[in-house]
Amino acid sequence: MDQKTFSLRSEHFFWVDAIRGIAAICVVVFHYHHFYLADAFGRSSLPDTSTFPYAKLLNPLYLHGHLAVELFWVISGFVFAHVYLSRPVTARNFISARIARLFPLHLAMLFFVAGLQFVSMESVGHWQIYGNNDLRHFMLNLGMASQWSTWSRGLSFNGPIWSVSLEVGAYVMFFVSLFLLRSLGIWMAIVLAVLCFLLGSSGISLPLVRLSLFMCASFFFAGTVAYFLHIYIGNRGYLTVILIASLLLIGVLSVATGNERISVMSFSSALLIFAAMLDRIGAIGKWILSSLKALGNLSYSIYLVHVPLQMILLLWFDMFFDQSRAFAESYMTLPIYLLIVVLVSSLVHVHFERPAGRYLRRRLSQQGQLEVSAETKPLS
Repeated sequence: MDQKTFSLRSEHFFWVDAIRGIAAICVVVFHYHHFYLADAFGRSSLPDTSTFPYAKLLNPLYLHGHLAVELFWVISGFVFAHVYLSRPVTARNFISARIARLFPLHLAMLFFVAGLQFVSMESVGHWQIYGNNDLRHFMLNLGMASQWSTWSRGLSFNGPIWSVSLEVGAYVMFFVSLFLLRSLGIWMAIVLAVLCFLLGSSGISLPLVRLSLFMCASFFFAGTVAYFLHIYIGNRGYLTVILIASLLLIGVLSVATGNERISVMSFSSALLIFAAMLDRIGAIGKWILSSLKALGNLSYSIYLVHVPLQMILLLWFDMFFDQSRAFAESYMTLPIYLLIVVLVSSLVHVHFERPAGRYLRRRLSQQGQLEVSAETKPLS
């Protein structure tokens, strides 16, 4: 692809950052049902979400907040295209960047949750929120293979890492196809998105690898397609409006025909193109831009920290309040929990996630410095 095509690209997509952060909060709200679990295997006895606090306002998130994970995959494809299509990158630097970005917080939360689950089993006789907390699943989590590997028997330890596990496979496919994406542009991205979608939907059995890996990749490459569309449209606002309207129409028709995945891809792509247009306009103050970027920076911490915080609270009530779950019915619990999640995630991001990432980048990079300052914070 002609490098001049990328001359229009923004240095940073602040509104995309904001969407990423909001999506992480949506997942937190979706997981509110964890507070009603008596143990890791009590999902069949969960109350109806219409009885949850603020259900009149938040019931769509209680029911469908998990779709924010698929939005995360689309965001990742969009931002990876932004970061890597216009600049050279070696395999070593690409892999080093991924390790430095994902593994420090993941490993810290994995060992922390393993400790929590051990205490829970020893003190109250059951796991919290997720089962399968055995050596096999610990090793799968250690290798970021907790979801894409057929050796897995389900969610385990810090469950939300499942989506990042799948996304790692999309990263590999993206890097392998970088030359073709640069040469053939949007057509190659479309081919990859379609092929991955068809394979992910095929229902065939593959050795070692689950088809959900390819479904994740189809969302990822849909984000790459959205990035190409954003670049091709440039500053032609009328084309942006037509494109967004077309994507929204596809999304509505997909909902009407029961194709949830296509609808999420379409709505997510429309949202990202709209957000990129806002960044291109650039008519907002610096403090707002800083706030939007900060919200996006916290998304990975929020995603990996919120369930361990739930486990702590559930274990506390199991140990000292006769396994009561009455606190979940209080209208105070959700806002206090959200506030704690954001505060703890901020501390984790500032004092652990970011410093650990810098340290690993220095250690793993050939040049001691990686060109990844604009990279996505995946979830999800």
